[in-house]
Parts: sequence; structure tokens; C-alpha cells
Amino acid sequence: MSLKTLKDYDILGWRGEFYFKVDGEKTFKARWPNKGTIKLQRNQEFTSKADMSLWSQFKTVRADEPAIAKVRVILREKDHMKRNETIAEQEYEIKLPSKTEYVVLQDPKENTKAKLRIQATRTRY
Repeated sequence: MSLKTLKDYDILGWRGEFYFKVDGEKTFKARWPNKGTIKLQRNQEFTSKADMSLWSQFKTVRADEPAIAKVRVILREKDHMKRNETIAEQEYEIKLPSKTEYVVLQDPKENTKAKLRIQATRTRY
């Protein structure tokens, strides 16, 4: 995962404070990072050094039966002076199992981009 911004989101022009919200099926929700934010100034990039998961889920699927998981990823900017602003939002349909796929989540003006890796592997238990 990586996140890059070309815009100052803070009123005073210091830095933007970003976080991800992920909504799965039914009532499953997640926030990344759990506490705090990713702080970026204009033209700055955040790249994860290790495999970070915004969302993980185990789902039981019978053999030869198609299955799809729907996950909505929301990139938000936290601001103390006003309400948290949704920068970008996208819903992904993930076929189970599937090969690794790379997607770009970006705002309509293309000022802020997040590159995400979607991976759905098969396990046995």
C-alpha cells in the first residue's frame, strides 16, 4: 500500500491527516490505522514497509461454487476545525479465490492517490 498527495488539505497548510475506513458485508467494519492518522504534506508519499492489511476475512466457500466478497474502501482526511472529509471512495467486488490485483483509489481531481493490493487466496483448515 502507498498513499501520495499533491494538495494541502490543512487550513494552515501544514499537513493532511489521512485514514482508511473499510466496510465489508453486513456489519463488518474496520479503520486503518486503528488510532491516529497518516500525516502527509504536499508532494509527500507514505509507503508501507511490510504487508499491511486494511481488511482481512475468512469466508467458507464450497468447491466449484462462485463466491464474491464486496468491500468498500474509503479514504478520509481528519480535520479538527471541520467535519472529516471523504477524499475517495470505491467499492470492490473480489472473486474468491483470485490472483493478486493492484488497484488505484483516487479523488476525482487526482490530487491524492492510494495504491492498494487485493489478494484473495484459498486456504484449507
